[in-house]
Amino acid sequence: MNKQTAPYVIKEAALIFESGSAKGLDVVIGIEAPYSMRIQRVIQRDGLSREEVLKRMDKQIDQEMKMKLCDMVIHNNNTVSLIKQVDDMHKKLMSYKVK
Repeated sequence: MNKQTAPYVIKEAALIFESGSAKGLDVVIGIEAPYSMRIQRVIQRDGLSREEVLKRMDKQIDQEMKMKLCDMVIHNNNTVSLIKQVDDMHKKLMSYKVK
C-alpha cells in the first residue's frame, strides 16, 4: 500500500470487523442490502444452498450493527443509483484529510 500513488486505496474484506481488518484504516465503507437480496445474490454467485448461505451469515456481525460501525455506507438495494453513491463517496474521499 505504501507504494501506491493513487489518492486512496480500497481494501475489500467481507468480514472486516470480525477479522480485525478495520484496525489502522482511515475510513470503512459498508455495502448494505436487504437480507433476502443478500441471500439470493450469494446463492446465485457461489452456487450455494440457502442453508449454506445462512450458516455463513450466522458467523457475521448483524448488518445493522455493522453499518453503524462504518464511516460511510453504500445502499445496494436496486432503488438508489450506485453510480451516484460511489461518485459522491469518491468526492468525500478526495477531500478527506488523513489523520
